[in-house]
Amino acid sequence: MVSATLFSRRICTKPKSKVKIQVKYLLLFVTLFFVFTANGQGDKYEEFIIKDKIYKPGCSWLKFGVGNGYCWNRKVPEMNANLSFSTRIKNTYLQIGYHSSSDKFFTMRSSQRLNDLYLAIGKRKESLKYNLSVFGGPSYAYGGNFDHYSFTNGYTYKWYKGFTEIGLFASAEFTYKIFYDMGIGISLYSSYNKSYKVSGVQLHIYFSGALKGQIK
Repeated sequence: MVSATLFSRRICTKPKSKVKIQVKYLLLFVTLFFVFTANGQGDKYEEFIIKDKIYKPGCSWLKFGVGNGYCWNRKVPEMNANLSFSTRIKNTYLQIGYHSSSDKFFTMRSSQRLNDLYLAIGKRKESLKYNLSVFGGPSYAYGGNFDHYSFTNGYTYKWYKGFTEIGLFASAEFTYKIFYDMGIGISLYSSYNKSYKVSGVQLHIYFSGALKGQIK
């Protein structure tokens, strides 16, 4: 279920029929996740007070990170970025996110780029000063990868191969909490699909929804 089309400046997409097949796999993953978590234990996360502020553990969090990685296909370093939202259902965590890896910074245009839209199941260990988590799951991967050079009339052209397919994404996150609901940390990740394979490290910022109120 892989689409690959050569292009010089444009990334082409997969036929719609094949995309529908891959979307079915994502829907199946979501269904199995909710069946798995439906029999979980009840909510045991009680609120507590630090100074005059009320916090609740186990709350959702937002993470944004940038860093460097390694493209295993081309055997070259790349720059990456990641934005994710994580939430808890029963005692299991669900993360949705976007990941990008390219030979250029994520705000710059490049035909050499991997994009991942992913949905992952994970585990989390949280304390007053630290947040540890691991996630893994399927990704909808698309982008372009260098294919070959061509020479015409004294000019050199770089040709890229477009792809759209289902892959896998996994990450491990370590966060030091400056405050209970804010922190900075390091993420390790790996993204795998048939056309583009990368691994890397990121520095990230962490924002949690743990603050529930203040005692007056």
